[in-house]
Amino acid sequence: MTTVLEPTLDRARLTAVSTLQRLLAPLVALKLDAKQAHWNMYGPEFLAAHDLTDELAAELDRFVDRLAERAAALGFAVDARADAVAAAGSSLPAGRLTVEEAAHELAAALAAVAVSAHEGLEQLDEADPVTHDLLVGLIEQLDHYGWLFRSRLAR
Repeated sequence: MTTVLEPTLDRARLTAVSTLQRLLAPLVALKLDAKQAHWNMYGPEFLAAHDLTDELAAELDRFVDRLAERAAALGFAVDARADAVAAAGSSLPAGRLTVEEAAHELAAALAAVAVSAHEGLEQLDEADPVTHDLLVGLIEQLDHYGWLFRSRLAR
């Protein structure tokens, strides 16, 4: 009976880990973008945006850790080295930017990662409900911060 279950378990684990890996580097890149905005924004509502980008970076850091540790719990290593994160890309332009520009770019980046996370949900529902639920929590936070940037900062 064990041999019958192993291929299914392996397939489920591979599905979960490939989804986690696909999200990990973009989440690290998004966290770095939040800090980049935090350090380089100026203009009206600066203080609120400054605090919000710091809060976002901390929340993303927590989720990066949770995703990577989930992959480790499933018996796999993840790749969040500088090369992998650089390949994920940055949504922010270099240099100083207005609060409005930062809010727009971060809201769009949050939405893009949320779309990517949604793509894995259907497969994970049956393959790995724990990873599925982890992604549901991630999407909830991405949507929440996207809403905050769209409604509080962008004019």
